[in-house]
Amino acid sequence: MATAGIVATASRGRAVATRRASPYAYVHDGLVRDWYFPLLLLLAPVQSILLTSVQGTTPAFLLTLLSTVVLVGGDRRYLHVLAFCFGFAVLYALYMAFSLYGYTIDQPDMSRLTVIREIYVYGYLKQTHVTQGLYLFVALLFGFIVYEYFQEAFVRWAFYGILLMAFYGFYEFIFYAIFHTNGDILSNRNFGDLGTAAAGAGEGSFATGSMLQQSNLFGPEFMRLKSLVGEPSMYALTVTPFAVYAFARRWWGIFGLLLVSLVLSTSTTGVIGLLVGLSYAQIRQRHDFIVYIAGALVIAALLYFTAAPVQDAVDKLLFNKLDTASGVGRLDSMIQHASVPFDGNPVRFLFGLGFGTVRATDMFSNLLANVGVVGFLLYSAAILAPCALLRRGPDRDAIVATLLAIYAMEMLTVSEYSYLPPWFMVAMGFARVRQQRAVRALPGLDRQATFAGTSA
Repeated sequence: MATAGIVATASRGRAVATRRASPYAYVHDGLVRDWYFPLLLLLAPVQSILLTSVQGTTPAFLLTLLSTVVLVGGDRRYLHVLAFCFGFAVLYALYMAFSLYGYTIDQPDMSRLTVIREIYVYGYLKQTHVTQGLYLFVALLFGFIVYEYFQEAFVRWAFYGILLMAFYGFYEFIFYAIFHTNGDILSNRNFGDLGTAAAGAGEGSFATGSMLQQSNLFGPEFMRLKSLVGEPSMYALTVTPFAVYAFARRWWGIFGLLLVSLVLSTSTTGVIGLLVGLSYAQIRQRHDFIVYIAGALVIAALLYFTAAPVQDAVDKLLFNKLDTASGVGRLDSMIQHASVPFDGNPVRFLFGLGFGTVRATDMFSNLLANVGVVGFLLYSAAILAPCALLRRGPDRDAIVATLLAIYAMEMLTVSEYSYLPPWFMVAMGFARVRQQRAVRALPGLDRQATFAGTSA
């Protein structure tokens, strides 16, 4: 009896310790993996630092490519990673073959499209078909290895990376406000001509530093916060998903800090993402919140027409961008690229011009032009599938709100698929679906409680 009491006491002690342990504590998974994933997730947001002179060799990209070596092991997860790499190569080659077959039927009119680069490797195969495919492969491989090896500690490390980005952005913003010059001391990636970059950042036609864009929304000649991603809209695409997730989880400190950084970026991309994500999260929490949204829109409209400061801020964030030559050009670009699959060529309708052929300013028309209707549907399913499949869990609404925000931002404002943090959120969505299915397979358990314990 004494022995039984000791065993029972020890069991209760372990249970208490388990309950007290943070779900975001790192579960050791081998010496190499213990440092690999924290480092990868910390560096995932960084896009303006190259380790070689070759574009695309960011630290996170190279770490992702090294996953087949770093994660080597005999378990099923590693075999799944190898299968993914092989499967992507085969499917991408087949898809490109279908796309390029369309050129044998007729030649598309490319005169009003933004063609990336006219360098042909063989026949209709262009250099960009290979390089852009490699960028897509790295982004999807990043998402896949996060999904395969996912544990709750990944959330913590991913947020650490985003917070580091935000703090570096604050440093740049304050530095420019004081000295009126670019304070970026880390970026070495080429982003554009010196007319749009900081004076003295480089020589010749390119600036060796992240692009600097000015704004007078907060006073004369303030810079738009962009941190280590090159430009404010890309900062918004990187950070907004995490701000939406933090808001839906009621992590107010993190949300407040990220929200301030997004406001300083003055990016329309961030505005769209926040409106979609936060609105969904609030409506799910309180169904009557849609009434408050309608009331807020009415009040905002009244303030816009009666208060000059509000009108000035809204114009700078949204309407002026639509009413400029740049805004008109973006709309025309969207129309021209979106119409590519509908020129009467059935192959082009299904598979597009070939991934990496043209570059539109939004993902919607970019996908339709490059990969056709089939590719557009596949890409949409890759991002939105967890929204339909995930039914329970404490962060179910947070994940759905985040994925909806990502989809809205990409489809409407940016055509960037190779930035890694959005794919982390997609991977976490699929990991939650896997957890949900695993719980359903456990008989005789409180499924909701069990699921909550695995994903709190």
